[in-house]
Amino acid sequence: MGRSSRELHKVIVVGLPTTSTTEDLLKLVKPYGNALEAAHAVDAEGKPRGFAFVRFADADAQQAAIAGLDKSDLGGRTLNVRAVEDRSAGAASAAAKGRPCFDFARGKCSRGAACKWAHVKVADAAAASRRPDWQKTRPAVGAAPADLFGSIPDDYCRKYQLGKCHR
Repeated sequence: MGRSSRELHKVIVVGLPTTSTTEDLLKLVKPYGNALEAAHAVDAEGKPRGFAFVRFADADAQQAAIAGLDKSDLGGRTLNVRAVEDRSAGAASAAAKGRPCFDFARGKCSRGAACKWAHVKVADAAAASRRPDWQKTRPAVGAAPADLFGSIPDDYCRKYQLGKCHR
């Protein structure tokens, strides 16, 4: 998939003062080449958000603007200038599915591809556990107290294990 002509030779300028205008931005990038268009990002109320996009006529002007303006100072703020990356549909959906699906990790997610969380395979749970070996196994239900605490090291408070300790 190729980039559209509107996306070619475009840079994003982050860190602009909120008082700057599109004309100020065009004056800023003029020494580096022919800027075809510039657009400030604004919020719902029409206030500038502090970043803008500039599209250049050719790749040389784009690279010159990146080299000349990146990490420069404008109105007491440091500008970060970089080329706009190609956005694919897969990258956007992966970012939206950032948190793993906990039901999928347990093998219980019934939503499949419609699930809004990321389906990520978890490595062997026993290997990933940070618990000591004596805590990894659960005693049988109804086991005698001596059997319950027989595997616990002596330096652990038995009353604390039962929930009756003052600590």
